[in-house]
Amino acid sequence: MKRGHVNPRSWDAAIRAVQKDMLELAASVPLSDEQDRILTAAFVRCEDLTARKCLAFIATNRELAKKYGVSLRTITNWRREGCPFGEGQWRVLDWIARRRYAPAGTRAKFGERLRGRQTSAFFKGGLPAIRAEMLALRMMHREHGLPCPDWLRRMPFRAR
Repeated sequence: MKRGHVNPRSWDAAIRAVQKDMLELAASVPLSDEQDRILTAAFVRCEDLTARKCLAFIATNRELAKKYGVSLRTITNWRREGCPFGEGQWRVLDWIARRRYAPAGTRAKFGERLRGRQTSAFFKGGLPAIRAEMLALRMMHREHGLPCPDWLRRMPFRAR
C-alpha cells in the first residue's frame, strides 16, 4: 500500500471529507468569533478521531477476481493456498508463475509478464536440480558403458 493512501471507503476518508467541507465553509462565509471557535473545535475533534496508523487495505475477492481475470471461487482457493495478495501484483504473478498452469483470463491479461516470470521461476529454483539430474544421467551412461551423448557432454556443470 502506498504511503498516505486512504481507502475511499474508510473511516478516515469520511472524516477528511467532513474536514474539507468545514474548510470550504470557513473560506466562503464570514464567521463570528464564536462560530469560528466551534468550527475549529469540530475540526480538531475530527483530527483526534482519525486513525493514528493506517490500516492495511485488503482488496475484496470480487476486485481481485476482476483484476486477475478469474472467478471468485478461484480467488478463494488461491487465498487458502497462500497467494500473497497483500504483497502486490508482482508477487502474485510470481506465485502464479510457479503453479502448474495459469487460468486463461490471467494469461490473457498478463501474458508476456507471466511468461517471463515462469521462465525465471523455473531457472531460479530449478537449475541446481537440473544440474543434478544431468550429472546423474552422465554417471548412468558411464556405469553402463554407453557413450555419453554430445549434448550432455557439452553441458557445463560448474556454478558461475
